[in-house]
Amino acid sequence: MAKLTPEILLAFISIDRESSSPKYLQLYAQIRDAVVNGKLKPGERMPSSRALALELGISRNSVVTAYDQLSIEGYLTGETGSGTFICTDLPDFLNTADEKRIKERIGLLSGNVSKRNIRYEFPSSEEEMRLDSEGDIAIPFQLTVNDLSNFPFQIWSRLGARAFRQLQHKNLGYSDAKGYEPLRIAIADYLRVNRSIICEKEQILIVNGARQALHLAAELLIKEGDDCWVEDPGYPGVRNAVKRFGGEICPVPVTEHGMDIQYGQEKYPNARLAFITPSHQFPLGKVMPLKQRLELLKWSREGSNWIIEDDYDSEFRLKGRPVPALMGLDPNANVVYIGTFSKIMFPALRIAYMVLPDKETAERFTFMKTMVDRQNPLMDQLIMSEFIVEGHFLRHIRRMRLIYKNNQEMLVSLLVKYLHEELTVDSSDSGMFLIGWLREGLKAKTIKERANREGIVLFAVSDFSIENKIPEGLVIGFTGFKPKDIEHAVQKLTFIIKDMTHV
Repeated sequence: MAKLTPEILLAFISIDRESSSPKYLQLYAQIRDAVVNGKLKPGERMPSSRALALELGISRNSVVTAYDQLSIEGYLTGETGSGTFICTDLPDFLNTADEKRIKERIGLLSGNVSKRNIRYEFPSSEEEMRLDSEGDIAIPFQLTVNDLSNFPFQIWSRLGARAFRQLQHKNLGYSDAKGYEPLRIAIADYLRVNRSIICEKEQILIVNGARQALHLAAELLIKEGDDCWVEDPGYPGVRNAVKRFGGEICPVPVTEHGMDIQYGQEKYPNARLAFITPSHQFPLGKVMPLKQRLELLKWSREGSNWIIEDDYDSEFRLKGRPVPALMGLDPNANVVYIGTFSKIMFPALRIAYMVLPDKETAERFTFMKTMVDRQNPLMDQLIMSEFIVEGHFLRHIRRMRLIYKNNQEMLVSLLVKYLHEELTVDSSDSGMFLIGWLREGLKAKTIKERANREGIVLFAVSDFSIENKIPEGLVIGFTGFKPKDIEHAVQKLTFIIKDMTHV
């Protein structure tokens, strides 16, 4: 039946041959936008890669690459011999901001900031508290460790020296609490091209790290007793933010498709907020498909619920192009996007940013930040702005992607070589860590504890779970370590695990 479906015409596609943007990326973006805007309808048959390449006068590889990325993200589907089709699971939704929706959104903030019973969840052991508050020394297999040996210090130093030379009196006083304006403009341009988020500088708030962003979001969006969906397993810092401001933690299991939206709706129907990592779920590494993303956005729109999108390491997509952010799909949903430079650059750079769904919401978040620390230090913002504008940022990302990809491939090869009987590697196409699922009988926490005593830092997958029963597995970081250190650590881990299996 599919073979009889006529192919649609793509007369609106236009390839700019003078653009610095690759042809496959131009094609990808235009098809994606056409699907989101309703120009392309679910079930319609796409031209074959060969026919479209001939029509546009570009290589077939460019079309295949664009189609592959769109298929990964859930916009296209198809089978060999049947053709390629627009996915039929796409619901109808508006793609333009709605003034009524903005007013409703602002109304949701009213009354949230009030006298509350502030609560904290302290780490359960002195070891966890120390690891979270002291300085880091890069030890395999710590999570999300930056490779500082390949950081362009010379460029950063040059930009810093120039920034100091050009300081003016106006830079030494209080400045816009939202953050340095050129940096916010640079971030908006970067997000538009790389994360498919269309926003203005007035919607961006510079903050001191992703944790401050999480706590600001919790403080403004949670009322005492509100049910809040959190991923299970998921990032522990989210749970602290929810508890601190009086929310009720509602653990939602993570499946191969990310957070189980249907489970959340059935188990916690009154939830008002969801914290998610859709582009690279922490710690399982899953990418939330388009269908589930749209279900979550529908839940947000119809129930006037909030979504906090933590996009902590999406830049390190090791294969293919980074998956577009959830926020870029629907401006009428109540999505707060959080991005950070600490994972890409270096941890001491305490610059993260929030993208709020409209200017009015951004003003309220900005006011709340001024109550805490008024503004971020200026110099780092000045340097970071120039680092992005001069193109060093994207070059650094591309370089680190290649290095991290090589590290991941090396780690996978070594684990398969030495531990193929004891451990199954589950490596993601993105991120800074992978999962090693243990065979039956091996206990992740026991291995972790012994490894930690012998100088290897490991985490069990269950360390990040709340109530969801998780198979025995280890979370293994692979970035920021020299190849010889990775090999030595794998050999030591092999000895530990094999020694335990013979006890």
